[in-house]
Amino acid sequence: MGNSINVSILIPLIPMGMALFILILLVSFNRTINRLTKPVSALAVFSLLSSALLSAFLYFKKIEGEVFLSNYLKLFESTNLVLHLNSLTEKIVIFFTVIIATLIGLLFYKLPRRKGYVALIIGISLISSSIMFAVLFLDFSVLI
Repeated sequence: MGNSINVSILIPLIPMGMALFILILLVSFNRTINRLTKPVSALAVFSLLSSALLSAFLYFKKIEGEVFLSNYLKLFESTNLVLHLNSLTEKIVIFFTVIIATLIGLLFYKLPRRKGYVALIIGISLISSSIMFAVLFLDFSVLI
């Protein structure tokens, strides 16, 4: 159980890492990346769905507990931020990531893919990752 709960840090970091990777590519190769809307959308959806699958794995294995970020990320060494992992937060993350992945899919088919589309996808991925962090930081165990 100890090793499985440590993987929960990856739930919000996967979409954030993918969005930052695409952002670096967008800044470096602006014209080329703006033309590659299908791969950018696919990478964003893949990263969100992989977070949902990871959260679903933890939910079905009934893995719950707390993960201190200071043990894993040097950036949070001086803070005592804790990711609270319980069945309610896992359900919220699964539901939220599937909704956002569906939204990105709908945006791919409905929006004209001109300049600014890739930046929109990056923004949606970063915002969804931030919301996942917020959900995991809140302690919903008092509500259960």
